[in-house]
Parts: sequence; structure tokens; C-alpha cells
Amino acid sequence: MAGSVASVLALPGRIPARTVPPDQVRTAVSAVARAGGRGAWFLVRAVGGATAGVTKAGLHTAEGAGRIVTSAARHGVFRAMGAPASAARVGHALVDLHPRRHTRSVWTGHGRAHIEVRGLAHGGHLQERLAKAVTRSLRSLEGVRWAEINAVTGEVLLAFDEGRVGIDRVLDTIRAVEQAHGVQDADFPWAQPVTPGDDVPVAAVATELLVDCAAVCAGAAQRILRLPPLPRAVPTLVAALELERALRRPLMRRIGPPQTDVLLSLVSAVVNGLCDGVAMPAVDVASRMLLLGEVRARREVWERREKDLCPGPDCVPHTRPARHLRARSRPSGPVGTWEARLEAFAPLTAAAVLVLTRSPARAANALLAAVPRAARYGREGFASAVGRGLAKRGVVPLDPTALRLLDRVSAVVIDSAVLVNHRQEQQGGRIDPLAVPVLAAARATGAHVVLTDDDRIRALLSLADQVVGRGERLADRVCELRDLGEGVLVVSGTDAEALAAADIAVGVPGAPGVEASWSADLVCVDGLADAWCVLRAVTAARTVSRGAVQLTLAGSMVGILFAVVGRRRGMVHALTPVHMASLLALLWAVVAARRVTRGGPALGPWSSAMHPGLEASGGDVEQPRPPRATSSSPQRSP
Repeated sequence: MAGSVASVLALPGRIPARTVPPDQVRTAVSAVARAGGRGAWFLVRAVGGATAGVTKAGLHTAEGAGRIVTSAARHGVFRAMGAPASAARVGHALVDLHPRRHTRSVWTGHGRAHIEVRGLAHGGHLQERLAKAVTRSLRSLEGVRWAEINAVTGEVLLAFDEGRVGIDRVLDTIRAVEQAHGVQDADFPWAQPVTPGDDVPVAAVATELLVDCAAVCAGAAQRILRLPPLPRAVPTLVAALELERALRRPLMRRIGPPQTDVLLSLVSAVVNGLCDGVAMPAVDVASRMLLLGEVRARREVWERREKDLCPGPDCVPHTRPARHLRARSRPSGPVGTWEARLEAFAPLTAAAVLVLTRSPARAANALLAAVPRAARYGREGFASAVGRGLAKRGVVPLDPTALRLLDRVSAVVIDSAVLVNHRQEQQGGRIDPLAVPVLAAARATGAHVVLTDDDRIRALLSLADQVVGRGERLADRVCELRDLGEGVLVVSGTDAEALAAADIAVGVPGAPGVEASWSADLVCVDGLADAWCVLRAVTAARTVSRGAVQLTLAGSMVGILFAVVGRRRGMVHALTPVHMASLLALLWAVVAARRVTRGGPALGPWSSAMHPGLEASGGDVEQPRPPRATSSSPQRSP
């Protein structure tokens, strides 16, 4: 597919421009109208008055860029650079363009620290020797109360007296041990998430926001001073890189997948700002502000809840659950499916516009309009807003990338132990009042619901599509679902292996004094109410992604129409419908995310019948529907 894009870009610019015949124009307009549908024509009617509005909004954004820059720097870069050592580490992290992450993650606060150790991913006897040497050396330091290796995160956790030993000395001790074992040059995989309290993610997003603000200012200056735009081939090449994964693979192998996505996003914002004005970078500024809010909320909830996750050395896991490779890839989701279709559709559309109009510039505009920006903004904006909302509720996101997979969940696996009210354990293990709302939320996702067999919740087993027998390991069932191509979300308290095998792992602490597993992506410290909120977000994520894809289709179709029949000097307006669709998708995603992360589950008739006298706690919840029969595994009756 990369060759098809390259062939379109390489078409000679010597093709003589000519006026498009009226019959061809009518045919093109009719075809695009049928493809775009009612949503496309809505944008056609709105785009005339919105073009000036987008320009004015961009100019206002440029005027306020100074305030945004100051706020972003205050909350991100400046805080991270409070000390010279922190400033140097943040600076190295921002330019860490390697196939594997070179900068270690460090968090310290309240007399505690989480620090990544090089070489722990090697496994075997080297890992054991290195872990023992690191902990022994740190315990020997005056002022260190305890130190343990977290085998799941690859970090050393320690508590120390900040007045007697500083973090610089701790880091020097760790480096000395790494050098003694020959792992001082070992890197970290990009897939390994950094500590939520690390300043580097905040500084990175703040830096990206500064670049977007600069792009807005550059676009506004170009519009006001009437400077010539960049050649059309430059944004077209960037669009080709965004559309075609094959063209991005060499860059991904060289600097890593996350860095590639960030780099392309920043380059796209700057290039389009210098070529098409302030509209696209202005929308990107809004998206970055949401992301900045998410990473700040993630750091704040970590600082509040870190002691709850790890009150002492006994809670640190010394073994890492086995990682199981997928036999089949997870579902693509609405956005991924649309992007896969565009890899073939976009180059063909650009080629058709070129043949129809004999204008390389119009073909380039058609290719730019086909980039699914609205779909990506919608999915990313929803994930950022949900992450911020969950963090404000007290959910600790150990791995925020899990929130980007919410629209790809097709199976929900719940460890029945989390549905038991352990405070009533001595009275027979009474079912938690929130168990039914959680199961109702799981079924409302439309996903396949799996429960583990447990006598304490026998009355609820009929609500599941499958029941995992007592002699079967939950992790094996999760791996089986993954091998069938399912996107699996697991809710469990202490089953670290099942959580590690999941695509999205939701940890719910069990009995008092039992900490949630470090293998979880999202830790619901406050229990089932937050797990219910996560399941509601799964349902909303799929709806938001589908709507964002529809907005993408409408904006792209209208943009292609403008590329074909628009005025020659006004061809830049071909991207205006795309920018409007992106903004609408972003706003809709934020509203949907705030709706699902506020409030709590209500106790419906089922819960009230099992627990008379309990009152509703607010919010809405769908009642359980009849269980579905499955062909792969028969349902068990209680």
C-alpha cells in the first residue's frame, strides 16, 4: 500500500491544468453526496459560515497562547526542573529517540521512592543476583528503612529518611551495582509503563503543547502577514506517513513506536499550521490540554494513593507472572477498522481526483482530507478525559495505555471473589450490594461475560455467559479468549497471572489489608464502585469511536468534494470540514467521558431484593438481561 501512495505523490506536476467539464462535476458531486450521507451535507451547510469562525477562533487561540504556555510550563516543565539532576533527566527523556527507552523512571516523595533498575528484564540467575545486590546495598545505607525489588514493574521500592540520605546517593548506589554486574548500558522496553508519579510524562506533554502553541502563532502570523504557505508536497508527505503504516515502520524501528507517533503528531501540527492556517494546530492544542490534565491527575492520585498500594515491604511482589503471547491479534475497534480501510481507499481517492481534475494540488488536498483525524481525536480525547475522571475518583492508572483499548473490549472476565463483601465474611460471605450493578454494567457493554465459580455468589452465576470451573485456572481461560481474538478485560483482586494476561487489567483490592496486584493497569482502591465506572466507560468508548468514525467520514467526504469543485485559490478550505469534524469529535468525547465518570451505581430491584433496607447511591444502571448461550463453552447452571 505504501507503493500506491508513493505513486500518487510521484505523479508529474507537468500535467496541464484544465477546467473540469460540467458533466464530470455533476457526476462527482452526486457520488460524493451519496457517499457522505446526511452527515456530510450537514457539514456542507455549516462550513460556509464556519470557515471565518475557525479563523477567528484560531486567532483568539494565538492571542491566548502566552497564557497557555505559562500554565503548561508551570505545571510541567518548570516543576520537573526544580533540581539540576531532575532537569538533566527530563531533558534526556525528551530526546530519548531509541528503539528502547534509555532513561530510567524515578519517583520520590514522602520519604519513599520507586526507581527502575537496569538489567532486571534479563531474567534467570543474573536477575536474582542483581536484585539481591541492589537491595543489600541500599539497606546498608544509613537512613534506609527497607528496600525491596518489585519484580512486576522492574523497580526497587524503598522507604528512607530524607534528612539522612538523599535520592542522589541512592541513585549512585544503584548505578554502582548495575556497573558491577555489567548491565549499566541496558535499556527499558517502551511497553513498560513508567511510574505514575514521574515528572517526565508531564514535561513531555507540556513540551508538545508548547510546540502546538507555537504552530498556532506561526499560522496566525502567516495569515496576518500574508506569507506564502509551504509547498503542498510537504503536508502531503506527512499525510502519507500518517495513513500508511508501512512507511512508518523504518522510523518506528529506529526511535520506537511511541516516539514516532509523537513526532508525527508534532510535525503534522507545525506543517499544517504553516500551510493551512491555525485550525488544525488549534484543535491539537485542545487535545494536548486534555492529555496534560490526564497526566497531571495521574501523578496527583499516585502521590495520594501510593502508600495505600504499598504500605510496607510485605506487599512487594518478588516474582513476575508469565507473559503469554497472543495467537491472534485483538479486535481492531471502530477506529482501527476505519484506518485499515483508508490505507487502500485514500490513495485511490487521490488518484481519482488527479485523473478527474488533472491537478496535483487538488489530489494532494483530497489525500489530506482522507486522514482520519476526527476518529483519532475522538478516541484519544475520550481516553484522556476518562483517565482524568477516574484519577479524580481515586483510581490509580498504573498503565494509562489501557484506556486507549476500551473500545476494543469484547470479553469481560470477573473474578467472583471481588463480588463478595468481605466485611461480612464471618456471616457467610454476603454478596456485595454493588455486585449486581457491576454485572449489569458488564453485560451492557455487549461483551462476552465470564465469571468464576463461587458458592458465595451462586445466585448471580446465571448472569454470566460462561462460568470458569473451580479446577480451572482463570489465567488459562483469559489466554484462551485472547487466542480466539477477543479483547479481554479482567476484574480481579489478587490473581496476578490473570491480570497480567489481560488486555485491560482492573485490580480491585479484596479483604481489608490485602493490596491489589501490581499486574493491574487500573487499580480501583475504593472497590466495586470504581470498577462499575470503568465498565461503563467501555460501553461509552465504543459509542464514541463509532460516532467519531462517522464524523471522520462526513468531514472527509465534504473535504474531497471541496478539493474537486472548490475555487482554485480557495482549495485550502478543503480541510475546513476535517477540522470541524475533529473539533466536534473531541467535544463529544469529553462530554461522554465526564458523563460516565461522575456519580455512582444505583441499587436496582435485584440488589434491593437481596439486601432489603439498602438505599440507592445515585446514578443509573441497566438491569441484567437474560444470559446468552455460547457455542465455545456451555453455560453452567447454579
